[in-house]
Order: sequence, then C-alpha cells, then structure tokens
Amino acid sequence: MPSPHPATEEWATWWNELDELVAFLRRGKGELVSTSQTRQQAKDAVQHYFRHVRPHLIELSIDEAKIEQLDRISQYLLKLASTTSRRSTYRTRIRELNNLRNEIETSIEIKATGGGSRSATRLMTATEAAILATLERIIPSTALSYRQALQDLAESQRASYRGTAAEVREVLRELLDHLAPDEEVLKSGVKIEKDLKRPTMKQKATFILKARGVGESTRKTAEDAVEAVQESVGALARSVYTRGSLSTHVVTTRNEVLTLKGYADAVLADLLQIHKQTV
Repeated sequence: MPSPHPATEEWATWWNELDELVAFLRRGKGELVSTSQTRQQAKDAVQHYFRHVRPHLIELSIDEAKIEQLDRISQYLLKLASTTSRRSTYRTRIRELNNLRNEIETSIEIKATGGGSRSATRLMTATEAAILATLERIIPSTALSYRQALQDLAESQRASYRGTAAEVREVLRELLDHLAPDEEVLKSGVKIEKDLKRPTMKQKATFILKARGVGESTRKTAEDAVEAVQESVGALARSVYTRGSLSTHVVTTRNEVLTLKGYADAVLADLLQIHKQTV
C-alpha cells in the first residue's frame, strides 16, 4: 500500500491540533479564554498551518481563494491567542475553518493522488497580486525583488532557495524603510537596541502600525511575523547540507521559504493595507 502524500498527513495532523483546541475550549469555563495552555494550543495550530500545511496547498495548486480564506482565519486565531479573548470568537473562527474543510480535503486527495490537472508552476494568489501591484506603484525596485521571489518559488527544481529567502526579507526591509525612515522613528522616542546603529525592522513595523492607530494585539501579531522572517532567514543562511541528500535539502528549504514568505506576506499586507483595498 503506497504511503500517504505529505499534504494529506500534514492536513490530518493540523485538524488533530484543531480538535485538541476545541476540547480545551469545551473544558474551560467563563466567557473569556485566558489560560496559557489553551492559547498555546491555538498558537501551535496556527504555526503548524503556516509551516507545514500551507506550502503543500500551494504546491498542489489548491484554489487560491480557499488558501486566502485559511490564511485570514488562521491569522485571526493567532491574534486571539496573543491576548485574553472571547471563547465564542474562537468557536466562530473554528466553525469557519470547518466550513472549508470538506472541499479542501477533497481537492487535496484528488491532486495528491494524481487526479485532475496539476500545474507545473506556482500560481499567484490574490494577496500576492495585490502586494505586487501596490509595490509597483510606490517602490518599483522593491516590486522587482518581490516578483523575483515569486518566480524563484515557481521553480520547483531550483538548486537553492536561500537567496530567495534573503530577497523576501529585503522586500520587507525596504518597505519598512520607505514607510518609516530612521529619523522619523527616532523622533518618536524609539531607542536603538544595544550594539545596533539603527531601529530594527520590528521597531519600524510597530512605529507604522501605532501611527495608524492599530491595536496592541494586531501589532503583536505583526511583530511576531517580522521576527519569524528574520529568524528563518538567519537559520537558512547558516544551514548546511546535513539532511541526508542534496535533493531532500532543496525540497525542505523551498518549503521553509514558502513558510517565511507566508509570514512576510501577512506583514506586507498589513503595511500596504491590502485587505482594506479589496473589501
């Protein structure tokens, strides 16, 4: 009997984690969820989605609109978990995921087993298209870097993706520099961290979102995403080929870059106010 496709396995694992989250919510009492165990379970489920499920959905060319919906709901769950939130709101978001479950699960099974057509290239999602169009309007040179990252990730046989990871980070850095020049950030009272000569990417993201009146929990989600991008790029730069074979390393690295790009896109969409443009 053939082994299950990794997409099928990761999808099943993710839903096991969501089922555990539902169990925590049922055991709890009161209107608000404040226990660290339940909130951590929610964070773990979201991280599993972005790190292990989403790359496979993109690889299999699952309907981009469905991926967009999963992204938004997962990001909302992460926002809920970052602070004390209503139990009913958690349940609403999980019901929304359940409404998408059967259709996406069926698509995964069909495409993972070779049924239907499987695209040889990676399709651009609506959010990616909006990010690209907005960057082309305000920072054309940065838009070229973002387009290059998309093209790199469309090449499933590429020899290395570490340069792609750096490209994604630089897109985020250049946008932050454009929206939050060093002098403006420092004028606001932000202190430069020890051993650094300028504000960090995280400080700039916080400065921009604060200036727009964005709430603390939303800012925290963006800050965490910026840190995840930084840490992931650093880890990839330090990595060596120790995963058994070069081909295994390349496949794993591509999935890691897709994951960090998911975090970067979430921040880019917030900074460029993409979702407000498309409502």
